[in-house]
Amino acid sequence: MNQLPPVPAIGLTLAQPKEKVEQAIEQTIAKGRSMLQSKANSREMMEQVKRQNWAWVLETSDVLRGCFYSESVPLYFASNVYFVPSLKADDFERDLDEFPYIVGGRLERLASFRKMAAVIPEPPCGDYIGALQHPAIFHSTWRPFSLGQYGLAVVLAVKEVEDAVRLSTSGNINESGAELIRQAFSPEGGPLFSAESTALENDGIADLLAGFFKRYKGIPESAPITCQQASRVMALASYLMHTLDGIHIAVPEGEAPAAEPYQFDFLSD
Repeated sequence: MNQLPPVPAIGLTLAQPKEKVEQAIEQTIAKGRSMLQSKANSREMMEQVKRQNWAWVLETSDVLRGCFYSESVPLYFASNVYFVPSLKADDFERDLDEFPYIVGGRLERLASFRKMAAVIPEPPCGDYIGALQHPAIFHSTWRPFSLGQYGLAVVLAVKEVEDAVRLSTSGNINESGAELIRQAFSPEGGPLFSAESTALENDGIADLLAGFFKRYKGIPESAPITCQQASRVMALASYLMHTLDGIHIAVPEGEAPAAEPYQFDFLSD
């Protein structure tokens, strides 16, 4: 109940070397266990221990932020621990029953982080993987990929790229696949044709996208695709998504440029 659910290592990377992460988590576990060694025998002592627990949660959350790149790790650690609540009517007696479960649940989570650290990529590998995977591709394809549904992962990667192109063209092109790309990058009014890039650069990006769709669009979900093949398609799709993100779309003549977001005075320096 209190265990961390499976987290794909590709979406969770260490911010420090593995040995330092393991040592930091072990130290926080030791501090948490120390709160359970002596039982509170008065209301005042229970309030003091509860304050110690709150300070421990804050301190441990900061430690986890320094160990992992993902904010989900400290958020999961600090979230509520679910257990069967005590039926005692007295607040002090109810705290005595519930406090070990509250601390123990978070200790179990820390133990899960400690075990996972052995299989989570660490710098510089983690930085490389994080830079390689585009968030949209990762979120749409990782689940089926982790389940061995490699054909479905490829289909979703292709769909994600095509949807990104359609969104960039405001849905004004009815074609799909390679023909969608050719019209989107047409020098004569193509919405993705960048005036800041050379003709060769525009053609190169268009050729990459068109070739990607010619090769992989139309592949059925049940296609016998291997893990290695699906990984390469996901990597290529991520590269294409990052490329699309970097295209500066020129504002059509006669159309007003997008307004700058409103900046509140209290947010300015």
